[in-house]
Amino acid sequence: MEKDLRLERRAKESFVIMLVFSLLVLALFSFAFGPEGGPSGEPGAVQAGILWVAFLFASVVGLSRSMGVERESEGFTMMRLSPAEPAALFLGKMASILILMAGMEAAGFAALAVLYRAPVGQAALELALVAGAATVGIAAVGTLFAAMSVRTRTREVLLPVLMFPLLVPVLIAAVKGTAAFLGGRGWADAGDWVRLLVVYDVMFVIASALAFEFVIAD
Repeated sequence: MEKDLRLERRAKESFVIMLVFSLLVLALFSFAFGPEGGPSGEPGAVQAGILWVAFLFASVVGLSRSMGVERESEGFTMMRLSPAEPAALFLGKMASILILMAGMEAAGFAALAVLYRAPVGQAALELALVAGAATVGIAAVGTLFAAMSVRTRTREVLLPVLMFPLLVPVLIAAVKGTAAFLGGRGWADAGDWVRLLVVYDVMFVIASALAFEFVIAD
């Protein structure tokens, strides 16, 4: 994780690409639908959907670039030769991606408050909890599949094709949880979705950490 973050501090490629991409998508949707996010009777639901679709696409761009750096610098060879456990290597890689995504999402929520006049500040801690739980799931699945696809010629297309079907539960739960807090309905509506995200995180972090050994050995 330390190596990844040090490289990112020097190059600033993955984080800047994710940040610019997510802000561009949010800005384009705001121009297309206006500050209310469309004609829906519940602006929070539309705003949450736009936000998490932007985060999901931005994460694909960042994951692809992050693993591309590993491929170009023979990072996978070094991982195979490392005495560290593959699961520990996976968790370190996932943690570095998680930190980059968290920074991008903080800027995304700020943009949502400005461009869509969403009441982000009124439930900032709750929204951060939903975002954190969803981001762990995205980072776990994304890190594994980005490592699998980065050495293929069709990696730009293959990564979202592999990731998105598995991330449908995360997307639905993140949108529902975010919409509940933006709409002022609180834990009564968001509680079950947050619990779903936590269960998903536990399952896929463990499964991805165990599978990473076979990915880097390939």
